[in-house]
Amino acid sequence: MGIIERRERLKKQVRSDIIKTAREIAREDGWQAVSIRKIADVIEYSPPILYEYFESKDKLLETIRTEGFATLREEFERIKHVYRQPEKQLAEIAQSIWNFSVEQPEVYQVMFNLEGAYCQSKQVYVQEMNIVKNPVWEMIATLRPKAGEMVTKTYYEWWCLTYGFICITMTTQPRYAIAHAEPIYMEGVRRFIRSVM
Repeated sequence: MGIIERRERLKKQVRSDIIKTAREIAREDGWQAVSIRKIADVIEYSPPILYEYFESKDKLLETIRTEGFATLREEFERIKHVYRQPEKQLAEIAQSIWNFSVEQPEVYQVMFNLEGAYCQSKQVYVQEMNIVKNPVWEMIATLRPKAGEMVTKTYYEWWCLTYGFICITMTTQPRYAIAHAEPIYMEGVRRFIRSVM
């Protein structure tokens, strides 16, 4: 392996370590405890080196937010290819969003500015809400093929139901109680899907 390849591999590793450490600190102590200096202390680099990768905490959070939505988008695409019926696809997608929020709550917090994980950038929302080649929008359109602009309205309602329910639950309930809300969430999703059909 040449010097250039080794440098690139090291850069990717340091970048990955920064993100991983930020998430670990947030999971343990909350996003208010995360700072470039604290991350630098944990991974034993100087803060100026970290600023070469992320010019601010906001840029770091923007990256985590983008990666969170990309992870979900990949899962949505997988679900689209595994299940044929759009109502089953939507139920599975709702479940995957729930599972993601429980398994990676610190990422979900960044995705929606919860628990002190404030990130100014809203660019990823525009991208995720875009209906072009959007698997969830396509599933809803399959359920309402003649609905025209109602599909986009229904897609927005889907966002409010799924992501909104989880955000409210995470914000208002103690962590141990969140599991008890899952059946309520899934019943709401099933009711929503039935109303669309």
